[in-house]
Amino acid sequence: MRRDAPSAMTASVGLVAGWSFPATVFDPLVRRLPGNEVVAFDWSTFSADWLGPDGPECAELPPSPAVWAGWSLGGALLLEAVRRGIIRPARLVLIQATPRFLTGDDGWPGVSLGDWQGLRRAAGRQPLAAAAAFRRRFDLPDAPATSERLAAGDGLDWLARLDLRRTLAAIDVPVDIWLAPDDPLVPVDWPRHLDLPPHVRVHRFEQGGHAEWLDHPDLLVPSLIRPARR
Repeated sequence: MRRDAPSAMTASVGLVAGWSFPATVFDPLVRRLPGNEVVAFDWSTFSADWLGPDGPECAELPPSPAVWAGWSLGGALLLEAVRRGIIRPARLVLIQATPRFLTGDDGWPGVSLGDWQGLRRAAGRQPLAAAAAFRRRFDLPDAPATSERLAAGDGLDWLARLDLRRTLAAIDVPVDIWLAPDDPLVPVDWPRHLDLPPHVRVHRFEQGGHAEWLDHPDLLVPSLIRPARR
């Protein structure tokens, strides 16, 4: 059963969506998780409740799900929550996500600062129009439930400032990473630039695009329901 907000329950799986997308983007995946209690968040709700100034340090949250999975920005926010010690999942699943979104002077592959700045300016002026243009440009699905809150520029600010490469290289919980070739936002080869521990496993979709997982949600199910192994 999908829940759109925290409640007094212990979920088996927690999901966090990417920038501009509502939690309902996970519905195709949720329908493939029979018998699992699932709680889904949009990025704004998760960042406010779990990472913001009024988050876990100031208010008690429900028990953390056993497995957390995040798409794009959602994955980066989950990795930040692990870094802060807010969550310690039995397994973390990063779906077409990266520990550093922007390119680096050290050769790290990612989105250029200039491209990010262009989108950030557009989101600051007209968030909904910026989100619609973003989806058209990168062939992402439309989501009628998009709100200005989900398309707000502070979600893009998270992407610009987070550098979680050291966190991922030193992480001590099992991680499944799912990447796709020809993803215009998350380069498929970024794991080659890190010395990842053996309990971090990299999987690749056969087809490309930043929303490839939506076409193949069945492939993600084993990562979400199998027992965690180190």
